[in-house]
Formats: sequence, structure tokens, C-alpha cells
Amino acid sequence: MKSIENLLLVLTIGAITLFAGPGCGNGNLSTDQPPEKTIYTEKDSTIRVAVGMEFSIILESNPTTGYSWKFAADLDEKVIQLVGDEFIPPDKLRKGAPGKQLWTFRRVGAVKTTISLEYLRPWEKTKPPARTKTFSISVTSPTPE
Repeated sequence: MKSIENLLLVLTIGAITLFAGPGCGNGNLSTDQPPEKTIYTEKDSTIRVAVGMEFSIILESNPTTGYSWKFAADLDEKVIQLVGDEFIPPDKLRKGAPGKQLWTFRRVGAVKTTISLEYLRPWEKTKPPARTKTFSISVTSPTPE
């Protein structure tokens, strides 16, 4: 009977350690973690971000129709650097359903710039883009410690 009690005690202590471990409701939040990056959408036109910080842009995209987002102008890489680019498929896999295109950038310079995108079929050279979107990028101060 003693071994069952010991086993229950060990399991109870293990569960408490697992579910109420460091950082779990104890008020000691780590300041080592970077702040969450902001995600901008087609509704936004101005992006304010501090040098050294990352941000993302997400736009509806449907490559199954042949359309894709492309940069309408080169990025000023002394100010903005592309960190990542990914397609996020739709939640429900319906034929022809749009997904999302997500770009992640890092602000490296302290001057204003823009990110201009166009939604087009790359092989239709003479047709104008179906949609365009330009984001104005300005500098904000870093979050105070």
C-alpha cells in the first residue's frame, strides 16, 4: 500500500510541476522575449515600426487562379529586409478558395520607404494588375524598457 501512496505522490508532484511551472501565473514575466510582431492587412496603408523590429503583411491570395502577389518595386534593402514569404492555404479546402500570402520583414534603416505590391498573372504582360497595394513605412521609437 505504501508503494501506491508513493507513486501517487510522485505523480501529483509531477503534474503540479508540469502545469504550474515557471512563468505560469506567478507574475514573473520574462523580459527577454521580443514583443510580438504586428501583422498588417490590406486595410492598412501606414506601417510604423522601430529599427531592428520585425513586422508582417498578410493579403488574400489565390494562386489556383494563376494570380500571385509580386513586388511592384524593389525593396530598399538598406531600410527593409525580407525575412520570409509563405502561402497559408484556406482553412476549408474548397476548390478555388483563397488563402493568404504572408511576408515578414525586418526594419534595418531609419528612413521612410514604401512596399508596393501588385496582384497579377505573371504571363499576362499587357494586362494591368488586378489589385495593387502600397504600404508607407515610417519609423517609430523602440518600446521603452
